[in-house]
Amino acid sequence: MIQTFRVKGKILLFTFILSTSLLYSQEIKLPQVVTYIPTPLENKITYTEEEIQQKNLQDLPQLLQTAGIQLLSYGPYGLEQKPSIRGFTDETVRVLIDGICVNNPQTGTFEFSTINLNSIEKIEITKGGFTEGTDDEDAVGGVIYITTKKQVIKSTLSTNTDITTYFKLETPVDTVSQSINFSTPITDRLFLNTNAKATFAQNNFRENPADVHDAQSNLQLTDYFGNGNSITLSDIFYAGYKKIPGPLYSRNNGTQKDYNNNLSLSLFTPALSPFFTLKNSLFWLSNTRFYSDQAENSHHYINSLKYNLTVDFLSFKNIKEIAGFTLDYTNLDSSNDGKHNQFSGVLKETTKITLSPIFSLSIPIAIKFMSSNTGFTPKAAISVNLEPINITLSAYRMLQFPTMDDLYWQGIGYHGNPELTPEDGLGTDFSVSLKKTNFYISSTIFANYYQNKIQWASNENNIWMPQNLASAFYLGVDFSSSISLFSNMLCFEFQGEYLYTRLLDKSNEMTYGKKIMWTPDFTASLTTTLNLDFLRLILTANYTGKRYISNLNLSYLKPYILLNISTEFTKTKYVYPYISINNLLNTKYQSIDNYPMPEISITLGIKSKITYNK
Repeated sequence: MIQTFRVKGKILLFTFILSTSLLYSQEIKLPQVVTYIPTPLENKITYTEEEIQQKNLQDLPQLLQTAGIQLLSYGPYGLEQKPSIRGFTDETVRVLIDGICVNNPQTGTFEFSTINLNSIEKIEITKGGFTEGTDDEDAVGGVIYITTKKQVIKSTLSTNTDITTYFKLETPVDTVSQSINFSTPITDRLFLNTNAKATFAQNNFRENPADVHDAQSNLQLTDYFGNGNSITLSDIFYAGYKKIPGPLYSRNNGTQKDYNNNLSLSLFTPALSPFFTLKNSLFWLSNTRFYSDQAENSHHYINSLKYNLTVDFLSFKNIKEIAGFTLDYTNLDSSNDGKHNQFSGVLKETTKITLSPIFSLSIPIAIKFMSSNTGFTPKAAISVNLEPINITLSAYRMLQFPTMDDLYWQGIGYHGNPELTPEDGLGTDFSVSLKKTNFYISSTIFANYYQNKIQWASNENNIWMPQNLASAFYLGVDFSSSISLFSNMLCFEFQGEYLYTRLLDKSNEMTYGKKIMWTPDFTASLTTTLNLDFLRLILTANYTGKRYISNLNLSYLKPYILLNISTEFTKTKYVYPYISINNLLNTKYQSIDNYPMPEISITLGIKSKITYNK
């Protein structure tokens, strides 16, 4: 037996040495790099780098709005804007950058101003709680996957300069933004992507202006070695100074300073083994915020260290396996939350089985933990592929842990609750899609029951505390379609969602059976693109339906339509001027009660791009 063990040991040692030598001795090949996980059973909306750049958007929330997603907005650029997917928002909508969740562990939200659209290779928006990837930490409402650029063929220098006006005499030029991007292959295997952007926005469209001065930068180095293996070093930095107005007629304006830094190191080794690909990622996320107004001065220091491992096993006959885990250590030092250390993690595995050329099955499972809380989230989906029609039925459990604010917040009359338990629920989706060369249409019927929802309520001592009180039922339909005509000269894209909600907390008779506040019954977006030889014209119409301003359902915000138009002149070789008009109908609207949004504005911009062989 000892002799057998020695023989096996020598074989393993020889195999390791051989695979390691092959790793560095093979001819270097640079395949098309795909850093996102293709998951055909998920309900996804996808935008490529080219599609994002063509829209001439100011920030990522504008892109989400064109995808038919409701935004809970407290103002324009630089102020808080939270996507709401299927009635879920905040921490239930996860944001991932290159496989790592970047939601703030204190608040559960993500600051979208920190991301430069020019640094993005691809954005994928998943609606609902069914996710197959191993790096999404089990979202409830949905996931926004962001993949940054890594590989370039030619050296490219590009810039984008734009100015915006709200037609105010005292500030005819309201917003000025400048970005610069440079990408180059340093050697045959080493690539550099870097960009920077600075914005000065007075946001002078109401009595209390919301000044925002911010800057962001992103530097990324990627080295490919040994048949597609790569190592990537990336750093994303953001600094912002913001004067934040309170609600309408309030004179209690706040001042907020944000300093964020995301440093990551990722190792992707598809050539390590003929049986699987391996990806290791180590992230350090730092979020620092200083806030002051008439009532308080606060500081919040958050440092998170994340490690993610993903193993993608190569297909064996009709079975494919994806497995991985994420470990997270967070240190919080907050004037409101105190000092705390938090450990969390997710262990995930997805099995995909091709039963026949028509039927396929996907079974993702996950085990999550955060401090003393632990949860299990099984999921399953079956797909029927009847070319060109595809039918998918999925069922899943949803689980969401409390944020650090929920657990520890300290304020006058407010107190966190460390005894909170996770929110949880069940969901199911039924999707039918039809895809042809120039035409696509998809519809998904979904239903969710969600319970133990964390809600701030007054206790017997008249102290407001978060408690596991609320439960609700969600029923809705997602629509998605696109069509291109005349060799892509004219393109239409439609996204829409109808949502029916009912609160089911029997302990509160006044809200039982009512609709969830801020949640519209219908949202939709229609984008029309006209591609001519000398210009590109994009017209987008966004509709947001009626939203109640409280769970009592006594009053509501009126529905509104936003019409935006963008024209880019494409005939020139290196310089591309464009004009964008937002809120063309001059609609007066509010996303959140008493926070008016801008009326009509015009943005004049000019892009330049120079590409050359190194």
